[in-house]
Amino acid sequence: MSTIYVVLKVLKYVIMYIPAVFGVHTWLYSKSPKYYFFFVRLFSKWRDTTWNVNVEFRLNELGDSYKKLEDVLKFKYKNSSKYSRPVNMTNKKMYDVDIFKVLVQDDFQDGQFSRNIMFLNISQLNVTLNKAEEKLRELRELFNDIERALRPNTVSYNLDVHFSKGKNPFYGLMVQRLGKNNITHFECFFPISAIVPRSKDGGPGSNHQVRVFKDKLTINETSFDIIEETARRALLFK
Repeated sequence: MSTIYVVLKVLKYVIMYIPAVFGVHTWLYSKSPKYYFFFVRLFSKWRDTTWNVNVEFRLNELGDSYKKLEDVLKFKYKNSSKYSRPVNMTNKKMYDVDIFKVLVQDDFQDGQFSRNIMFLNISQLNVTLNKAEEKLRELRELFNDIERALRPNTVSYNLDVHFSKGKNPFYGLMVQRLGKNNITHFECFFPISAIVPRSKDGGPGSNHQVRVFKDKLTINETSFDIIEETARRALLFK
C-alpha cells in the first residue's frame, strides 16, 4: 500500500467527518453554556481588558496616613524602573508605580468637615486575561500591605473590568442564544456566593453581587481576597 494511497484515504475520512464535527460544535456552542465557557476559556488568554479599581478607607483620623501609604508603595516598588509622584498636594497625591497610576485623596475639601475617609484609585490598567491571575495577586498583596499600615475601621473595594471590542463572554453567550439584533440592553446580577461559596477561612460566602453589563463586569466587596477569587472564577472560569 503506497504512502499516497494512505494519505488519500485519511483525507477522505477527514472530509467526510468535518461537517458532522463542525455541526456538533456549533450546536453545543450555541446551546450549552458549559461548552461555550470551556471554548471561550481556551481561546481568550490574550483577550484585552481594562481594569479600574476604587478603594475607600474609613479611618479614625487622617493623620500621617498619606506617609504610611507612600511608604508601602516605595517599599513594594523601590526596584521598579518607574516610580514617581507627579501630583503632591496636601489632600491629593498621584504615584506612577510600575505599569499603573495610583491616585490618593481624602474627603476634606475647602475647609469643610472631614469624615476621615481616604480614597484610592487605579484606573486604565490594561490586562490580558493570560496575566489576570498575576495582576490580581499583585493587587491583593498591595492592598493587604496598605490595610496593615493604615489599620482602617472599614474598607470598600470596587473592581470594574472593561472588555475591549465588546468581547464580554457573558454577553456573548446571550448573543449566541438570542442573536445580537434582539438584545437592546444587557444587565445581569448574581451573588458572589454562587461562584465563591465560602471565604478562605471557611466562613459563610459573600452576600455581595457580581454585576455584569454589556461591556464590563463589576465586583464590590469589603475584602480584596474575595474580589481576587471572584474575578478568577468570573474571568477565567476556574
